Amino acid sequence: MTKTLTKLHKEKILVWLLATSIVSMAILYMFLVNGAVFNVVAREDIENQLATINARVSELEFEYIGLRNSITIQYAYDRGFRDVTNTTFAERTPRSNLSLNVAE
Repeated sequence: MTKTLTKLHKEKILVWLLATSIVSMAILYMFLVNGAVFNVVAREDIENQLATINARVSELEFEYIGLRNSITIQYAYDRGFRDVTNTTFAERTPRSNLSLNVAE
C-alpha cells in the first residue's frame, strides 16, 4: 500500500511538473511572438520614415540642380562679383634639411 501511495505521489508531482512546464512554454511563446510582431511593426514604421526622407532628399536634389543651373556670369556680376585681374598665389619652399639615413 505504501508503495502504491509513493508511486501515485511521484506521478502527481510529474503531472504538475509537466503542466507547469507546458504553461511556462506557452507564456514564453506568447512573449516571443509579441516581440516579433512588435519588431515587424517597428521595422515597417522605419521603412515608411525612410521612404519619406528619401523623397525629401530627392526634392532637395532637384531644387539644388535647378538653382545651380540658374547661376550665370551675368547673375554673378549683378550680385557684385568681378573678374580677377591680379592673381597672387602663396608658395611654400621645400625643406632642405631632410635626409635619408641608411643602416649599414
